Amino acid sequence: MRHQNPKFDVISALRLRGMKVVHSGVKVVQIDRPTADFKRMAVDIIENIKGIRRRSCAVQFNGVTVRWEE
Repeated sequence: MRHQNPKFDVISALRLRGMKVVHSGVKVVQIDRPTADFKRMAVDIIENIKGIRRRSCAVQFNGVTVRWEE
């Protein structure tokens, strides 16, 4: 029996929920538009890199961080 990578299981689950996966890295998946339950559970992240301020949100889903831009 072959063990699948859990990251691909998470990507499949996100696609089944109707979300578009933009990018997937190591333990981080970036999506386009979150669902209402993801927005409820989200944590705001404000990054300041070289004077450029970026705002995004993130949530843990099945051991993987799912993030999106605000």
